[in-house]
Amino acid sequence: MTVTNINSQPEYENYVKSQDLSVIHFYAPWADQCSQINDVIEEMSKLTEYKGVKFAKIEAEKVPEVSLKTDITAVPTIVLARNDTVLDRVDGANPSAIAEKIKQHLTNKETIPIEACKPKENLEDRLKKLINQGPCMLFMKGNPTNPRCGFSRTIVSILDSYKADYQTFDILQDNDVREGLKKFSDWPTYPQLYINGELIGGLDIIKEMSQDGELERILPKKS
Repeated sequence: MTVTNINSQPEYENYVKSQDLSVIHFYAPWADQCSQINDVIEEMSKLTEYKGVKFAKIEAEKVPEVSLKTDITAVPTIVLARNDTVLDRVDGANPSAIAEKIKQHLTNKETIPIEACKPKENLEDRLKKLINQGPCMLFMKGNPTNPRCGFSRTIVSILDSYKADYQTFDILQDNDVREGLKKFSDWPTYPQLYINGELIGGLDIIKEMSQDGELERILPKKS
């Protein structure tokens, strides 16, 4: 089975209505990691173990209404769907996770939305624990070795220049945290930097504090 190219919202909506498991790669032609994942799904589409699985790719920036609807904030992202329902997703270039998710949803034929699979817990309590997980917490897209947006890359560079002792949380890996923290902190964008459980701000504020010398004074340093 070949990999289908999806080029419009109607094509996408028609594609995910299928009762077969659909694996859709949201990609950008300029991203090297997307080329890798395109090769991965191309090979998967030829394997007998994935017989009955439909593979497709869609250029995320070319069909923004679909990317917005499926909450695509970075590429590569793999979305798994069946019966017009998004079942699961894999953010980033992670072939083993893609294979694992496909196997999981091939075994389980029931259409259970991704939100229903998450354990019920008090999100506010979880957010409080996360922002106090370390003296300095950075909520960003990606991680320090692989930032997945320019703002996150810049703030990591600033913190590293001060040899700051900080921990990070990849908000692309958890939609509950990504959306919940924006409301909890009343701060609509990422990255967000917290020191001793208190929100310091986003990139613009961190830049200003760095220029004023205030940031270096309050940052915990690596020993």
